[in-house]
Amino acid sequence: MTVQLTQLSSLIQEISQMGDAANVVHLIVQRVQEIMEVPVANLYLLSEAQDGLVLAATQGLRQESVGKIKLAIGEGLVGRIASTLHVLNLADATGHKKYTLFPESGEQPYKRFMGVPLIHLRELVGVLVVQGGGDEKFSAEEEALLVTIAAHLAATLSVIQQSDLSFPNPAHENYQRHTGIKGSSGVGVGELVVIGLTEPVFNDEEDGDIDPRERRAKFEKAIDALQRELETSGEQFDEHVSTDIASLFSVYRMMLDSPEFIGAIRVLIDGGLAPHKAVKQISEQLSARFRKAADPYMQARGEDVEHLGDRILHFLCGGGKIDIDRLGSELVLAGKMISIADVSQFPNERIKGLLCTSGSALSHTAIVASALGIPAVMGLTTLEPAKYTGEQVIVDGNRGVCITQPADAMIKAYNDLLDQLELLDRSLEVLKEKPAVTQDGFQIKLLANTGLLADVTPGLRNGAEGIGLYRSEIPFMVRDNFPTEEEQVLVYREVLAAYRGKPVCMRLLDIGGDKPLPYFSIREENPGLGWRGIRFDLDNTSILVIQMRAMLRAAIGLENLRILVPMVSGYEEIQTVRRLLEQVVEQLRAEGLEVKVPLLGIMLEVPSMVFLIPRMADLVDYVSVGTNDLTQYLLAVDRNNPKVSTMFDNLHPAMLLVLRQIIEQCVKAKLPVSICGEMASDPVAVLILIALGYNRLSLNAHNIPRIKWLIRAVDRSQLQVLLEQAMQLHHAHEVRILLEEELEELGWHMPENSAEQ
Repeated sequence: MTVQLTQLSSLIQEISQMGDAANVVHLIVQRVQEIMEVPVANLYLLSEAQDGLVLAATQGLRQESVGKIKLAIGEGLVGRIASTLHVLNLADATGHKKYTLFPESGEQPYKRFMGVPLIHLRELVGVLVVQGGGDEKFSAEEEALLVTIAAHLAATLSVIQQSDLSFPNPAHENYQRHTGIKGSSGVGVGELVVIGLTEPVFNDEEDGDIDPRERRAKFEKAIDALQRELETSGEQFDEHVSTDIASLFSVYRMMLDSPEFIGAIRVLIDGGLAPHKAVKQISEQLSARFRKAADPYMQARGEDVEHLGDRILHFLCGGGKIDIDRLGSELVLAGKMISIADVSQFPNERIKGLLCTSGSALSHTAIVASALGIPAVMGLTTLEPAKYTGEQVIVDGNRGVCITQPADAMIKAYNDLLDQLELLDRSLEVLKEKPAVTQDGFQIKLLANTGLLADVTPGLRNGAEGIGLYRSEIPFMVRDNFPTEEEQVLVYREVLAAYRGKPVCMRLLDIGGDKPLPYFSIREENPGLGWRGIRFDLDNTSILVIQMRAMLRAAIGLENLRILVPMVSGYEEIQTVRRLLEQVVEQLRAEGLEVKVPLLGIMLEVPSMVFLIPRMADLVDYVSVGTNDLTQYLLAVDRNNPKVSTMFDNLHPAMLLVLRQIIEQCVKAKLPVSICGEMASDPVAVLILIALGYNRLSLNAHNIPRIKWLIRAVDRSQLQVLLEQAMQLHHAHEVRILLEEELEELGWHMPENSAEQ
């Protein structure tokens, strides 16, 4: 069996290097046939479009039967495996009551039959089948081998199954759905433009007797061209985005001055290596080093190195800019990595979406796209952009999906969706100045979540009554070193001044876990339970004091600052923060500054704090429930781990009980309490929160008008009846079903889920 497992390992490696799904499924059945030493190997995938199992690939049957042989769950031997989720190993399949023969497949009546279900994250993906001659069942060793193969391939096939790449969708012809990572929400349709995927061509004879000074001059010329591009792009960005987004260009400029990057390349060139080879070598080495880091943000910086290397190669071979005038009016930019410099070459209003075949939600690309309101999908490993140049594609950032070769009917459906969303947003503009109050008079404050200056305007435009969560770590994350006190004052002042007269809750630096800094690496085996939030801040008191000073100075004359402490897990932490805050106030007053002590609140994210609310009342002025982390810690589910993320649900019965306990204790302690996190944007969850009595919700600015409409449409007393019913249910999905029915009766609909049916 060792030989077969070696073959399986080789297969997995081959698959990782292939991008085309049709080739992947064909390779799988070919290799399974070889490993199992059988005449027939078939792969069936579950297809929602076909409402059952479809033959996606075969080795041993007629190739024309691929996509045509279909079985309902429970139909035939394959359907039985899908319904029971159990291995079926038969010596004589033809004698089984479920046996079905498909003459069009050219199938011989092989008696030996074995099939195993393909299951990924508890969901059925398909069925893998082998057939052969003989009169005996497959051996226990062979059965174990096929089960092992299925377990290793299920995740890969899940991606393919979700994209429906192996067979056509009758409703939309031959469209292909590529699943990636949500980078920036929204939907867009446009002509695909390939960015930076063409491999520059170089003459290797350059390694010969070329003057070293000429080599070096060629490289320096390319660096100068890249620096000019960054400066020009930065100036263009300054015209229509905030300073923190434009400052991302400084990260690239710093990399161009880095001895580890550009300095190392120069050393190789001076040593006799061709410039393009030196650039490739150092870029690959440095990028690989970043990608091996445990921190997701550090891994994302490898993308920046890779992109800069590509841009240097572009200029080394004399490349120029894209001729934008020859392109359509609505564009979708696609490439391995799209940088802010790439985006800046195009008028913002013409960019309808961004598609990256690599990258993550922490990429600079995703940060910029979100700030500019451009839908973006990252990590599209199955997408080959060059195949679709000039074609219409669909970007669905809400679901992390890209659709290529869409039929006219699908394009129309998505364009209709965009029109619906635009009409909906326009119709909700009249609510901007109206209060978020239920039919029976329960009033709720709707505040905005933000971390970028670019988010300030949308919040005000949509009627935000303040900022419930300002993520101060984002200005730290987009730089290449800790910002100075003066730099922080400028950023905080702009936010506070924009919301003059409205409360602004600024969270102290919250790094660690899934929010690392690019210039301060934290390596931990279990970062979610490690050195993060206020634990990091208190251990780096000088950084904390500088931030407190900057916030207090920025608030002078505005008096709308509230300070929020992240990841508090005990009384002593908030006691220390309160003491430090009072000391900073005294210091600034001694310096002649008229600062005032701001309200101090805690982020309730750690379950232990649920039981300590009464003891905190003498130290804090308000509580903000961080529902994302609280749910994660309460359920012991890492929401960023795809293996268990499906178990993450804010409406878990335990979470509902905790939310009730929090509001009851805060009311008794006379502490204002707000909700921030995904719950405040989830219409189903909002109904629960209203019923529980939460009267402050902090959410993404884009969602404020819709949530306000929902609040104004409901009667809290009726929701309290539904709440009691929900409290008796055993599963989160039961709670959702109950409340989704209420949403339908209210006339609420989420059109972003309806275009692709």
